[in-house]
Amino acid sequence: MDKSETLVQYATYLADSGKSPHTLRAYTQDLANFAAWFEQTTGEAFDPQAVNPRDITEYRGFLITRGRKPATVNRRLVALQRFYRWARRRGHVTDNPFDVLEGVHVKQQQGVAPKWLDQKDQNALLRAVRRKRNSRDLAVVELMLRAGLRVSELAGLRLDDVEMGQRSGKVIVREGKGGKYREVPLSKEVRRALESYLEIREEDGSDRLFLGQRGPINAPGVQYVVGKYAYQARLEGVTPHTLRHTFGKNLVDAGVSLDQVATLLGHESLDTVMVYTRPSQQDLEKAVRKAAGEIL
Repeated sequence: MDKSETLVQYATYLADSGKSPHTLRAYTQDLANFAAWFEQTTGEAFDPQAVNPRDITEYRGFLITRGRKPATVNRRLVALQRFYRWARRRGHVTDNPFDVLEGVHVKQQQGVAPKWLDQKDQNALLRAVRRKRNSRDLAVVELMLRAGLRVSELAGLRLDDVEMGQRSGKVIVREGKGGKYREVPLSKEVRRALESYLEIREEDGSDRLFLGQRGPINAPGVQYVVGKYAYQARLEGVTPHTLRHTFGKNLVDAGVSLDQVATLLGHESLDTVMVYTRPSQQDLEKAVRKAAGEIL
């Protein structure tokens, strides 16, 4: 069996295992990147059976010297490691090059949380959206910022996934990461934004909640919306996932228990949401500036 057929079989396995389209693309791209590096480095066609532990460590070094962040390096190594576990189970390789490696993953700075927006930046982003008077975009941003949906979850919402009454409402994520189902209550601000959008939403025969000029909005479309208003608000490095992290941080700051935070975000492990109890890079920068007397 040639390498291309092996990789196709692995992609099929991932899809059948319930991996999201985003995860599937990420894993297959990570494998393609390694295969390209292997061929360029060795001058030979990529063959999973030919890869040895030294190749893995050299690839790790290559990624580090190229300036890739620890999280990126580790994600690519994890993708490779999982591929080789699968390949050995299926008999495509006789040895897993990761079995003899210890500490191949890159150590990350401990105790630092991901990027989120403080209240000032949240308000700046929402003001930027409201200035354009685009009901759909406001509903998108409000839903991500105050309900913590992932990009793929928001893009996949259908009309009957949103239930609203006078005093309460919820959004139903029917198939989140790992195929998990969850319901997230909606605040008054989100309900108001969604109601305004639904009043002007044009019927096109689609049951998808958010529509664009050429049909239902997709994940890149959501990323574009968030990036556009972040730029207008002069906020750097803001992505849809930043808004999800902001939702998690807001919950923790409001005193919500970690088990409830995990449920609202669709996480099974409390360890995953412990990150919202740690200082972010922005928090550390402010601490240094405050110590230097630059801010009060």
